[in-house]
Amino acid sequence: MNEHIFLPTLDIRRVVLLPEHKAWLESWLREIEPDIERGDVAASMCLQGVISEILLHQRVVTDWIGVMEEYLTRDGKPLAYSEQYGKRLYEFAFWIQCEVHAIHARWWIEQACGASSSLDFRALIEDLIQPSGWMYNPQVSPTGMRTRMKSEYLMSLAMGMEILKAYGGLEERRTHLEGLLSAEPLTGYLSAEHFRLFALRLLGSPKLAPATLPRVLAACEAGEGYCDFDVSAKIDDYMGVAKRTARDIPVHSALSALHAASLASSGNEDVQARVAGRVRHFSDHIKSEPMDIQPFRMREIDVPFGTGLSPLEVIAASGITCGDPFSVPL
Repeated sequence: MNEHIFLPTLDIRRVVLLPEHKAWLESWLREIEPDIERGDVAASMCLQGVISEILLHQRVVTDWIGVMEEYLTRDGKPLAYSEQYGKRLYEFAFWIQCEVHAIHARWWIEQACGASSSLDFRALIEDLIQPSGWMYNPQVSPTGMRTRMKSEYLMSLAMGMEILKAYGGLEERRTHLEGLLSAEPLTGYLSAEHFRLFALRLLGSPKLAPATLPRVLAACEAGEGYCDFDVSAKIDDYMGVAKRTARDIPVHSALSALHAASLASSGNEDVQARVAGRVRHFSDHIKSEPMDIQPFRMREIDVPFGTGLSPLEVIAASGITCGDPFSVPL
């Protein structure tokens, strides 16, 4: 596996890490070794560990599949969190979570390692398809679609569709999924729109994406590159009113820059030129200031971005410096 949905436009095995980013990833891997040994792990940690090792060593060094089998599998289902991690995080049994992103992490890692699997990934995803067509585990999150985080539910759908396509289970759902994705209003989030476009590309129907995508790209220009959403226009999904954002400061994000490149690649020449120019400017900035990488604060997807720096942000930062952001076919 050379590409991952979180890192669009990048061929992972061809990314050349800047020295500062290489040192950071090596340090991060050393720091999580004690957590791995005591089983304090999450699916997202394993995913980022695999990608980091591929970049550092051109191969997977740690037995991440063994770690996931021992600590992140229950009754034949991949879990988002190990018992140790979950109890520390939640302090009660809510840690037992089989979610689409956990299934996708296990599937992607096994593909990247060239490993055979005892898990029926198609069946695991099909069990999470709701009557509406969206893919999520209602036992983990009973929140209705109106108040569910947009990036989260579009991410889950795109991940589920990627697995279904790998096992021949996507075509039979084409019409329903095309309708679902095309009827979804413009979200205003680069990440959510990237996940929507990723899903439509799996169907071979990228033209069904909103024609107003350039508005999102323009609104999300921030700092030296892009942020995930326009802070000033953020709406509370539950109340339907503008959120208090006076203290929110939009910061550039390397991941958002990749999402912008992914979205722009389906736009016209003017859109592509504007985004490519801005991403290249961000690339030059990162080359001169490699660690000017703001912690990614997109709370809608379950990767441990929190208040600290994420390996994915570091990898994305190196990724935008080593080639044309539109060089990988999408």
